[in-house]
Formats: sequence, structure tokens, C-alpha cells
Amino acid sequence: MIALGCSKWPWDWDDCIRDGLKIALQWAFGKFFDFIFQAIANVVVAAVEAVLKAVGLLWVYIKTPDIAENTPALWVQDHTNFIMVFIASIAVIVGAVQMAISHRGEPAKEILRSLITLVVVTASATAFAGTLISAADGFSSWIIDQALAANNHDFAKALAETMTDPLKSPGEQFGFVLVILVGILMVITSIIQLCLMIVRYGMLVLLVGVLPLTAAATNTEMGMMWFKRSLAWLAGFIIYKPVAALIYATALYLMSTPDTKGAPEGTPQTLKIIMGVTMMIVAVVALPAILRFVSPRTS
Repeated sequence: MIALGCSKWPWDWDDCIRDGLKIALQWAFGKFFDFIFQAIANVVVAAVEAVLKAVGLLWVYIKTPDIAENTPALWVQDHTNFIMVFIASIAVIVGAVQMAISHRGEPAKEILRSLITLVVVTASATAFAGTLISAADGFSSWIIDQALAANNHDFAKALAETMTDPLKSPGEQFGFVLVILVGILMVITSIIQLCLMIVRYGMLVLLVGVLPLTAAATNTEMGMMWFKRSLAWLAGFIIYKPVAALIYATALYLMSTPDTKGAPEGTPQTLKIIMGVTMMIVAVVALPAILRFVSPRTS
């Protein structure tokens, strides 16, 4: 067999035919699997972009309804007032018994402080919580807009482009593999994040609704612990949205610019995408971390 072709002798043609068939089969199957993989990747990319456009950052731009004008929270307060009065009465009786036993004036001061706290919470806690929630929503939208550099609220398209376009570049190795992996992770993360924001809204309504109830017995040790725990949970659910938005904004800024200062010099765009998606996953688990931070005994 010669170097540039088959031997001219027929008895040597079998080796040439075998090698030719081997090369042809490798080429055919290689092209076939490349075609199948490319088709799957294109379908996945289209699905990822569609889902990202639908729910990618929807949780950021959906405003939390005004708690101060929200009938569920006020409904909870109206239907627990008799329980609040009962608990406050029991707390006053307990304080009076303590004052009679100790012959000291501290229990009276605690009763007065508890009643003032109850009045203040009942009168202004709902409006104050509504103001904080509105400020948290405004900051969340603003920081995401700054990261996307788009104030026209076309955030879904911008997010899809940020997530998928860099990985489609021919210069990125395994670009479509990462598009599939990153896309699946982003779809799951976005859906979970949206569900957490729905849970956040429900918990805000419930916590604001029962806050006067928890303030009815702050002159007792158990009542004060209950009140502090409720305030801590309320604060945690209020700040969760801006904290998650800040994490997302950092991740988007990291992924959107080739020369991001936050990444080490020479970091490939693919690695930045992976780092950004990892940060977005961290935003999902930020809620238990925040609750543990504001209320250390929260399990």
C-alpha cells in the first residue's frame, strides 16, 4: 500500500477498502450526531429564551400590593381583635399579680410600655410596613435596571440575550452544552424565585395581620419574645426581595460585559456565565440565610 492511495495490486485493495469504509463511517456518524446535537441545542436554546422572557425577572417587576390598603391583612386584624384584647387583658392581670407579689413598680411600667407598644403597632405598623415594602420593591427594580442598562422594562429580552448570546459564540468551547446546562438551571431558578416571591407576599400579609396580636403581651417574657420574632420575620421577608435583586444584578453585570472588573483578568466569558448563574442560585437560598440572620434561633 502506498502513502497517497491504494496499491495497484488487487490483493492489497481489501486494506484500502476497509480503511476507506472506516473513515466514511466515522465521518457519516460524526456528522449525524453533530446534526442531532445541534438540533437539540437549538430547541433547548429557544425554550430557554422563551421561558426566560416569560419568568426570568418577572418576580422583580411584579410590585407587592400595598399592605396598608390590602384587605386580607386588614381582614386578619379585624378578625383577631378579640383575641388581641383577651391576650392584652391576661397580660395586664399577670403584670398586676407580679406587682402585688413584689410590691414594686416595675411591673406597672412594663404594663404601660406594653399598652403603648400595642397602640403604636395597631395604629401605624401597617402603614410603616407598606412604606418599607414599597421602598424595597423600588430598589429591586432600580438595581436590576442598572445591571441590564435598560430602563424600558424589556428585561426579559435583555436577560435572554445576556444568558445565551455569549455562549453561542464560536470562540467558546462547548458553548451549546453550557447553554443547555445553564438554561435548565436558569429556568428552574427563575420558577423557584417566582414561587418564593409569592410566598413572600403571603407571609407579609400574614405577619402584618397578626403583628398587633403579637404586641398585646410584650410586658411578659414570652410575649416580648413572640413580638421580637414576628418583627424579625417581617423584616427578613421585606428585605429578601432587594437582597435577591442585588445578587441578580451583580450576576448580570458580571455576565454582560467582557471586561467585567469583578472577574479575574483573562477570565473567559463562559466562566463568567457559570459564575453568574451560580450567584443566581445563591439568591434562591438567601431567604433562609436572611431569616437566620435576623432571627438567630430560626431553624
